[in-house]
Amino acid sequence: MLQHYRVLDLCEGISQFAGHLLTSLGAEVISVEPPGGARSRHLGPFVDDEPDPERSLAHWAYNQGKQSVIADLTSTEGRQRLLELVRGADALIEDAPVGHLASLGLGYDDLATVNPAIVHASVTPFGSTGPRSSWAGSDLTAVAGSGFLHASGDKDRAPVRVSGAPQSFLQAAGDAAAATLIALREAQRSGIGQHVDISAMESMTHGQPQNLSPRVNANPIDRLAGGLSLGGIDVPMMFPCADGNTICVALMGAAFAPYTRRLVEWEASEGFADEELQAVDWETIAVEVLSGQRSPEIIAKSFATHARFLATKTTDELWAAAFDRNLLITPSALVSDLLTNPHFADRDFWRDTEIDDGRTARYCGPLVHFSADAPERTPAVPSLGADNDAVDIDRQPHATAVVGASGPSSDGHELPLAGLKVVEFSWVIATPSAVRILADYGATVVKVETESRPDTMRTVNPFVDEEAHPDNSVGYGVYNAGKRSLSLDLSKPESRAVVEDLIRWADIATESWAPGAAARMGFGYDDFSAMNPEIIMLSSSLLGQSGPYSSLAGYGFMAAAIAGFYEITGWPDRGPAGPYGPYTDFLAPRVIVASLMAALERRDRTGTGCYIDVSQTEAALHYLAPAILDASINGRDPQRCGNEDPHMSPHGVYPSSGDDQWVAIACTDDRWASVADTIGLAGDGAAGWDQAARRERAAEIDEAISAWTSERTNAEAAETLQASGVDAYPVNNGQGCCDDPQLQAREHHINVPHSYRGTMWTQNCRTRMSRTPPVVWRGGPCLGEDNFEVLTEILGYDADRIADLAAAEVLG
Repeated sequence: MLQHYRVLDLCEGISQFAGHLLTSLGAEVISVEPPGGARSRHLGPFVDDEPDPERSLAHWAYNQGKQSVIADLTSTEGRQRLLELVRGADALIEDAPVGHLASLGLGYDDLATVNPAIVHASVTPFGSTGPRSSWAGSDLTAVAGSGFLHASGDKDRAPVRVSGAPQSFLQAAGDAAAATLIALREAQRSGIGQHVDISAMESMTHGQPQNLSPRVNANPIDRLAGGLSLGGIDVPMMFPCADGNTICVALMGAAFAPYTRRLVEWEASEGFADEELQAVDWETIAVEVLSGQRSPEIIAKSFATHARFLATKTTDELWAAAFDRNLLITPSALVSDLLTNPHFADRDFWRDTEIDDGRTARYCGPLVHFSADAPERTPAVPSLGADNDAVDIDRQPHATAVVGASGPSSDGHELPLAGLKVVEFSWVIATPSAVRILADYGATVVKVETESRPDTMRTVNPFVDEEAHPDNSVGYGVYNAGKRSLSLDLSKPESRAVVEDLIRWADIATESWAPGAAARMGFGYDDFSAMNPEIIMLSSSLLGQSGPYSSLAGYGFMAAAIAGFYEITGWPDRGPAGPYGPYTDFLAPRVIVASLMAALERRDRTGTGCYIDVSQTEAALHYLAPAILDASINGRDPQRCGNEDPHMSPHGVYPSSGDDQWVAIACTDDRWASVADTIGLAGDGAAGWDQAARRERAAEIDEAISAWTSERTNAEAAETLQASGVDAYPVNNGQGCCDDPQLQAREHHINVPHSYRGTMWTQNCRTRMSRTPPVVWRGGPCLGEDNFEVLTEILGYDADRIADLAAAEVLG
């Protein structure tokens, strides 16, 4: 699909996921490594735990199918070698410290002099601009600044990050891949490249509407291990069962009420739920409690009942009940459980490669399933410098060839996706969040809902001024800003002609109904393709459209449990403590955007559309690829380890002055002496302790750090440590995110026009482009507010036809 693109991958660490994603979609990706190899080659885990730059599983996870060339950028010859490659490349992705490449004469302006069409994407901890852009950073501190860390973990302990792989940089790398493809599409019109700026902190922050709570109401978000806590109401979702742990989504509101009611009926049949619980209206109870009409004790009672009941059931019993009783229940899996899960085997997800002694390395397979021309990625990982003499340096960049033949079709300032037309039947978070990115970069998006079946996010806190109204949800606005709303009742036969006209108009259609529902409604890909052979249709679901478990209804909480994220998040002496929220809903959007852009490239070349089957769980498994390889080769399951890190020590979250205030500190070997000096840890040659010695004295060191940080605000502690080059950052809560000077400088939170409120706070686009920056022109649309515009200006209907639709009660 992307075989006409060449991408240079200068990433040293986990950000190599960006190039991996593009390789998986067919691009030629060349890893440009220093003479000793990229840093990832020297990070564990290793095969058999024997350090070897050719057998690092951290490196194997995200470098299959790439080429490897060596260029020493500290030498004139190496820099010239890179510029030769840049001359024929379409994009370059790197994760160097801010300003490092520019200091070598290899910044964007230098690269553009050699190749004006080059797209240069930078992945950094805090972004390329802003007062903290030059701060030392790592996964722990990027997650700390994002607000996500503060929400994850146990209330009585420090916030805790997701183990297994650096999640903030994986999410940023996914954003880098998606944004690079968007910028490349624009370059085909203008012939001009640009710089793309990606902040790991902002990538992790995006999609967290609770960070806007201080701007819109007074309800804080509190930590609750394996659940949510809002406005003083605890909503646990992780429960111990007879032989492990399980996620049980027993929430309130219109979308969740039927599932919760069925769970209570099951509990009542076995003597657990009393008459009071059986009489609860689960659709309205949350509003009744928040408005003071009922005591929150009824909600606490319901979850206590669920806990007692679920503790009597095995994971197998609960898994069967999820299907037989149509419940939102999913056992929490270990990483090793994934390897034998029959659903992934049935969908041909794994890619196995024999390494030695008959052993097999198990790689994650396709990020999504395409109906046509799906690239087949080779699991082979190149040895260091294997392609030094094989790369063609006389290649012409794709954009130069396209524009050179026909001349530029824009002045170079039009938004990259201007003219792209999308009709969206998807809802909640994963796909709407992805489509929101398309809207940010200029696509016209028509979101189809109805009053009888609105997007669930319209019913979810936080609300502005705590007013529970479908046009007043902050979360809905975060995921749907910049779209147009058409209220269309798809249950009415008269709606079909409107849908057909929308599909003939659109380039892309997305849906996230239950697998098979679209086809049963006559809105499957075969139906849409008959209406518009160029249509690209994407279906997103928990486990994909095929396979023995595909019918499982659910949300990202459940996919995160299936994928193994809960079992690796938390403390060794306790059960799972996170991650916060429907986690896979935050991971899938990057994969969705990149896949849609690849499908558009294919359509431009072939003139035909295709179908894309997205399993949120499979997309999320790529974010645990090193741990999956470790389990398949070394037979080892990752364990909950709090905030410890295999490569840095001390590495943790420490109390600062104030209530529930914390600072994150990640210490590399070369900065330990600075830490010891700053916190006043003297004696016994403390400044000279190597990492092994520091791990042995971890309790002593943590106590000394805590004593020092407790006397300072988290900002003061972080600023003092950063002045010595030590990686530290305040652990932002919602208020901290609103006040954070880096997020403020980068305009992460913006106030945009909104029809119901006048203005609405939302989050800016998660990536920044230097020449064609994204535009968020309004908040999430009110339900049906664009009916007239869509029907007249987009579909060309006259007043009589619109009146007929209104009379048939289709528009509602």
